[in-house]
Amino acid sequence: MKTRTLFFCLFLAASVLHGESTNALPTFQEIFRVVSTNLGVITSDRLDRAAAQGLLDELAPQVSLASQSKASGLAPLAQTRMFDKGFAYFRVGSVNSKLPGAFRSMYRTMMDTNGGKIRGIVLDLRFAGGTDYAAAAKTADCFLDSDEPLLDWREGSAKATKKTDAILVPVAILINSDTTGAAEALAAVLRETGVGLILGGPTAGGARVFREFPLSDGDKLRVAVGNVSVGEGKPLTGGVAPDIAVESNLQDEKAYLQDPYKDLHAAPLAQADSSTNPPVAARPRFNEKELVREHSAGEDTDEGGDEVGAGPAEPEPPVVADPVLARALDLLKGLAVIQPNRPG
Repeated sequence: MKTRTLFFCLFLAASVLHGESTNALPTFQEIFRVVSTNLGVITSDRLDRAAAQGLLDELAPQVSLASQSKASGLAPLAQTRMFDKGFAYFRVGSVNSKLPGAFRSMYRTMMDTNGGKIRGIVLDLRFAGGTDYAAAAKTADCFLDSDEPLLDWREGSAKATKKTDAILVPVAILINSDTTGAAEALAAVLRETGVGLILGGPTAGGARVFREFPLSDGDKLRVAVGNVSVGEGKPLTGGVAPDIAVESNLQDEKAYLQDPYKDLHAAPLAQADSSTNPPVAARPRFNEKELVREHSAGEDTDEGGDEVGAGPAEPEPPVVADPVLARALDLLKGLAVIQPNRPG
């Protein structure tokens, strides 16, 4: 009986969201009665559950079970690291009340351990969620030093505050289809205020104000009842589109979170016959610094042997294989050269 109650609640929610009349309900009941009566291998309870889950899937992310939403107990920062001795990486686990303080504290720590110099920041919001829009606004405020509107989420609003310790280095924000809720709002407001550029794929479109309705089985149904707006009242609907689209799939992105240097799609080496194709010693790759040095010195880098007396080639640094992260780091390196500090 509780699954029928759940389905009825879901159907009403769907009717309200789509402006449909509940007159369509008898048609579904007729189909339900015929199927449950004649398809003996499927019980009515199973059909109830399938119908409820199908409607949840259809209406996501506007409607969901509270038990299916992202857990609010996730750590605010899931991972931090430094790339290329100057580019700080922060992977957000959940946008909750602890995120602004955790981000500020870790930024100061990374500044101290890197000699007081950070040239750019990667804020990775892929797979991040949360419903704390106040926390999203406070995190965005870390990057701003002027008084301007940030977010309005029906139940509250937030503005940036004037400060002397704002973080004004270039910022790249990473998103994907599993970025949802307050994480979407954080990405949107950082772009709206000119803090940084967004890379990756479109977000889930779940940045809304929700109301929870208790169900008879103890679960709760979350239904979107209002929109979130950024800046001067720009509605955040339909998700956030990236400024720079980078193709990648969720499975690969999850693997890259564990090891951004791992080449997941390396081509297998051909098995050559050593008797007909003797091995040839691989020539060391030249990085940009080495090429510039040799070009300035007039040295020849074409085939033809090594220079007499030349020392060993400089070892190649590891290459980031994560395409979204790699693109972000390239962008930050360019911005660090032409725009050391974002105007306040």
